[in-house]
Amino acid sequence: MNKSLIFYNKIGFMTLLKREIHRFMKVSVQTILAPLLSNILYLGIFGGMLQTREVGIEGINYLYFLVPGLTTMGAILSAFQNPAFSIIAQKFQNTVQDLNSYPISDMEKSLAFILGGTFRGLLVGSLTYLATTFFVGYTIQYPLFFFISLAITSFIFSSVGLISGLLLDSFEKMNFVLALIITPLTYLGGVFFEISKLPGILSKIRYINPIYPLVNITRYTYIGVYEGNLLLQLLTAVIFLIGFFLAAVYIFKKGFGIKID
Repeated sequence: MNKSLIFYNKIGFMTLLKREIHRFMKVSVQTILAPLLSNILYLGIFGGMLQTREVGIEGINYLYFLVPGLTTMGAILSAFQNPAFSIIAQKFQNTVQDLNSYPISDMEKSLAFILGGTFRGLLVGSLTYLATTFFVGYTIQYPLFFFISLAITSFIFSSVGLISGLLLDSFEKMNFVLALIITPLTYLGGVFFEISKLPGILSKIRYINPIYPLVNITRYTYIGVYEGNLLLQLLTAVIFLIGFFLAAVYIFKKGFGIKID
């Protein structure tokens, strides 16, 4: 077998991918049900209190505006947590070095972790959407692109999660990144309100917030309207997709966090 090939052990790759999926499915109450219930609570609280709130998009009810934001947020947080938690848990158990002996390429290893996180993010995002149908119905403007957008968002933040898991060495540091960086960026990414309505410099955050274009793209596929330049946001999403994935593969290949010096 030639390790220079991207895929030279498909069975090994699928085994690692299935392990990653099985790992979070074994504790589905924590990994799937908990974030799903949190999103439904957000919908109930914000939707109930602000359902008569005017959205700066003519003809759009606030609940319809909120749904794609919640599905994107659920996908982002779940996709990030999966590979980050998996790698750091192996560090804690002192088994992470075993990854070096797996008879699969670095690309296959990286992709297995990322696709595992992508599946979890897409699952949470999709289930969030299904749960919201009891409140707003089943209408999606572009159904196929809606789920593709969730998958792309999940893939991007699963790649970020893998990078974080490799570079960080404790759950405390992972939770710091999640709680003080990703979550605030999510809230300021247009999940609950239009960014253009923020006062002063806060409205400019969208230009440096990587989550904003992803939320906006998903909202467009759901209700058919958007803020800002959609083509630029699509280009940004593609750059994030390629950039974070290649960065994750590079860091994995260099052995940061998994190889003993």
